[in-house]
Amino acid sequence: MRILHITPDFNYACGRSYYVFLLLKYFQKRGHYVHLLTNCGDSLCRLNEKSIPSTVIDSLHSKSPFSISKNISRIKKIIIENHIDIIHTHHRFSEFLAMHCRGSAKTKKIKTVFTALSILKRRYKIEFRSDEIIAVSNAVKKMLVEKFFVDWSKINVIYNFTDTNEIHEIELLASVLKNHGSTFNILSIGRFHHEKNFETLLEAIKIINDPLIKATIVGDGEDKKIYKNYIKEHELNVELIEPQKDLLQYFFKADLCVLTSTRDPFPNFMLQAGLHNKIFIGANVDGIGELIKDGINGFLFSSKNAKELAEKIFYIKNNFSKLNSIRHNLHEDVINNYTQEFIIPKIEKVYQGK
Repeated sequence: MRILHITPDFNYACGRSYYVFLLLKYFQKRGHYVHLLTNCGDSLCRLNEKSIPSTVIDSLHSKSPFSISKNISRIKKIIIENHIDIIHTHHRFSEFLAMHCRGSAKTKKIKTVFTALSILKRRYKIEFRSDEIIAVSNAVKKMLVEKFFVDWSKINVIYNFTDTNEIHEIELLASVLKNHGSTFNILSIGRFHHEKNFETLLEAIKIINDPLIKATIVGDGEDKKIYKNYIKEHELNVELIEPQKDLLQYFFKADLCVLTSTRDPFPNFMLQAGLHNKIFIGANVDGIGELIKDGINGFLFSSKNAKELAEKIFYIKNNFSKLNSIRHNLHEDVINNYTQEFIIPKIEKVYQGK
């Protein structure tokens, strides 16, 4: 198959970009032709390393009539020149453009696939028109049916996934090599955006008021200045780190992974925490509760409840050596259900119409 992926802002700090990169990487490994179309991004070098072809159109997501017309012509040219069979989009405006390009091939019909990766508020009444819709969790499918009136039979629930190649051999010995030191390290990763709600993590750290607890938050975005000011004002032991290509060093040091989202379909960071054999706490919203069972393979807290989060962090810190079964259970869940080995063949069947 010859597949064109269209997505905006191909960045390290973006869960959508990570998902698309894994699709590109593993469909190429399975012998298919893949091509990425995007408007920009700080992680395009990942594609160069894998010799994955890409095209950058700066104005790709401009909504001016002139740009839309021009970009549809450009996309049609990419489709024809690369003999594309399938257009797979990952953003509603990308889908809008794709639906206006699908008639480009005169000898065959191009199949359109859309992955719904977000819990959305606003309707535009032009979205979700692709031949096949992939929802990355049941929470996303419920949203599509109840809010956007998408035919439930058209929706394929294929969960978000992570990459077993991220596991480093040293991590297999981590439980033997790494003693639980004097500093208790918390890791959180995501866009600095109100839906990720890092304010709750910062408030919980403030409530605990323990200098031996350190939090590292990896990401970037519009709320960065707010976080920096809060950390400075309350003299918190929290470090903000720019998005990174390789996060292994941060996972290796972490004792606990925390995600404080107010909305989250099925977060990559949750899966990566399990992949790297870490204890995970997540807000009990959307897809997080589909995987995490409180006290069994992780911990849940009520969204925006900093006091409850602080209590659970404090409990985990003081009972860390007794919780090996919990992090092991999440690791087993991720390894056995949410990696490229299980998910890529399911998406391939969607492409093939099976």
